[in-house]
Amino acid sequence: MDVKGTSGVVPLRKVLFLVLILCAIFSVSLSKVNDTNDQILNAKKPQPKPAAPSRSSGHTFHFAIQGNVYPLGYYTVKVAIGNPPQLYDLDIDSGSDLTWVQSKPCKTCTPRSQYYPYNPNSNIQCKEPLCAALNRNCVPPTGPCKYKIEYADNEFCSGVLVRDFISFRLDDGSVLHPQLGFGSGFDQTPSNHHHSSHIKTAGVFGLGNGKTSILSQLSSLGYIRNVFGHCLSSKGGGRLFLGDDDIKTSKTLVWTPILRSSSSSNIEHYRAGPVDLLFNGKQAVNGLEVVFDSGSTYTYLNKKAYNVLFGLINNDLGNKVQRATEDTTLAICWKGQNLFGYFKNIVLNFPKTKSQFVLTPQSYLIVSERHNTCLGILDGSIEELGDTNIIGDVSFQDKLVVYDNEKMQIGWVPDNCATSPFTNAKSLRVHHRGNILS
Repeated sequence: MDVKGTSGVVPLRKVLFLVLILCAIFSVSLSKVNDTNDQILNAKKPQPKPAAPSRSSGHTFHFAIQGNVYPLGYYTVKVAIGNPPQLYDLDIDSGSDLTWVQSKPCKTCTPRSQYYPYNPNSNIQCKEPLCAALNRNCVPPTGPCKYKIEYADNEFCSGVLVRDFISFRLDDGSVLHPQLGFGSGFDQTPSNHHHSSHIKTAGVFGLGNGKTSILSQLSSLGYIRNVFGHCLSSKGGGRLFLGDDDIKTSKTLVWTPILRSSSSSNIEHYRAGPVDLLFNGKQAVNGLEVVFDSGSTYTYLNKKAYNVLFGLINNDLGNKVQRATEDTTLAICWKGQNLFGYFKNIVLNFPKTKSQFVLTPQSYLIVSERHNTCLGILDGSIEELGDTNIIGDVSFQDKLVVYDNEKMQIGWVPDNCATSPFTNAKSLRVHHRGNILS
């Protein structure tokens, strides 16, 4: 879904001038990531039509996540695309299906792709099933499958569907190269908000449950189970996995069902509910439905729920803290950066499954560059979200969140998300780059 900006007062996508700081933060883990990337870039050349494994193979693909909630406002993974492969930083997004990468020539280019734009290989035609899942009115049958996507922050992305090799490294050091369909973007139009959502990255890694998502394609080819999970660290970075091996060895997760669309048998995003909103142990709002969306930096509530929750927070604070009205980082900020102890837990209670998604102050507050404390739960009406309620990255921090499309459930558990996904994987440094070698 990707809500990254808020009109007028909320710069939800910060510029990339702090990349050097982030590199320092991630210096230890990135050395392992670089080893992994070298393995992918220098793996053996894929066959034109690689054979699909059996469903019993049970592969799990791991990615190291980079980024943070603030000041960047997004989390990315490096994905190797093409032959020879090129690494692209893609925004991980459970709120949309289509993976796309900025291509050349482009009408409006993303900054991350100006030096290494993707060169399309093979177009997907209108008559192909993958196109029908995205554009049912595509003509002529042998023509290219064009798409235009509008995200929740009013950003538009246009392009054509293509098919190319995408490389995935296994823990034993081997690399698989399935040919998958994704978007070759040639026009990314920013929203009118302060900072548009995907324009800061080379594209989007769509992890929704539609047929066009990379997750669904890998599952239909038999490479993985239709399961993925992310663990976003409050210190920056984290890990992502596609497949279900990590669930088998993880701590006990708390689960709740994924809701289907009321209009058809299709799933509409990763929705769950009903949810009761509790503040300081007392019920504040009941009967909500929420969308789990890693493409949204912050958490959004509908106007009524937001006003009730903010009123309770404000009343509980009383005169203990002062508002920082001059700080426009987010809609509501308070003076001072050491204020987390004044705030109470917020709980999303799922009564049907007796499960709770707990938001500690660290899961709904940020510290701005002006050293003030700001509320990372926002009024969704500013983004014209209507009654939609979104759980975003700020509330995912330091939790392992798993999306199981086979059992139609979402699970979570507190976790140390700062650990590298490659801690137990083989490390192999390769000092040359070029074509995928045969």
